[in-house]
Amino acid sequence: MLTAAQNQRLTRVGPGTPMGELMRRYWHPIAPSAELNPDNPTKEVRILGEDLVLYRDAKGTLGLIEPSCAHRKANLSYGIPEENGIRCAYHG
Repeated sequence: MLTAAQNQRLTRVGPGTPMGELMRRYWHPIAPSAELNPDNPTKEVRILGEDLVLYRDAKGTLGLIEPSCAHRKANLSYGIPEENGIRCAYHG
């Protein structure tokens, strides 16, 4: 049987944890691609203890980024899809 410390080490997957670092080396399905369309190009997701924004840009390419703009910390789930990424709605 595992000790409480061993259980914590094996089950915590947040940033900076041993199991989190291991799990980040692999692909994980996080949402059906069909959920991202021209009417709804962004989706907030939480995976491995991190809040992220999944989006489809104007070319149809999928992206996954931190949820806030580096400049003003605006929520990028309200971002505007562009040809090669997503633009912050604040900077629109």
